[in-house]
Amino acid sequence: MPPGHYFPRHQHPWHQLLYAVSGVLIADVTGERLFIPPEKAVWLPAGTRHEVSSHYGAELKSLYIDCRYDQLPDKNQVLLMSPLIKALISEAAEFPAQYQQQGYENQVMAMILAVLPRLQQDHQRLPWPDNPQFHRLCQYLYDHPADRRTTAELAATLNLSKRTLERRFKQATGIGLQHWRRQLRLHKAIELLNAGRSVTHIAFELGYNSASSFIYMFRQQTGLSPNRFQTNRTHSVDSSDD
Repeated sequence: MPPGHYFPRHQHPWHQLLYAVSGVLIADVTGERLFIPPEKAVWLPAGTRHEVSSHYGAELKSLYIDCRYDQLPDKNQVLLMSPLIKALISEAAEFPAQYQQQGYENQVMAMILAVLPRLQQDHQRLPWPDNPQFHRLCQYLYDHPADRRTTAELAATLNLSKRTLERRFKQATGIGLQHWRRQLRLHKAIELLNAGRSVTHIAFELGYNSASSFIYMFRQQTGLSPNRFQTNRTHSVDSSDD
């Protein structure tokens, strides 16, 4: 998927598992923006309207599953990928659309269906409000993560008081605006790390005063330094290619 490319909003009559082999995918679904780096995948049940994009480019694999299969999630989820499921998806991605139900392909698909419900969910998700006013605000902050205006200053641009903005934003997203902005910066940091940007570059792009303040935030949120996170991710990708 080339940098800046996107698939417009659409839906399928089948389930879809979308996995980034490299780079970061962004899936917009109703009420959420889901960030999908290589250690994660997004599960989209049949009928889910979604749009998929990648700012910096990504290699992706997509698996389509008949919606008649039971015991599969009925809501969109971000799943933490295991080496086993990565290998199975890579194998299944080469299958033809039609294959013999008693052959090797069917055995691989049966393993995928057995493994899928056992994958852990990732709960670090970014709510995305449907309210047009707050949707525009979130899109602006997503495009300009270094914007350091306070909640009161942002409220003034919307002709709202600080308290009204905080209350209505929480009603629309389930979390406060400051919390949302911290989550946004974390997701953007992961996106930029996967694009190979340096820690200093990311700190500047996200509006931090120094690389050390960015590193502190990242460690607080993930338990890892940005460099350690990048090292772990690289090893994970290398292992999946073996």
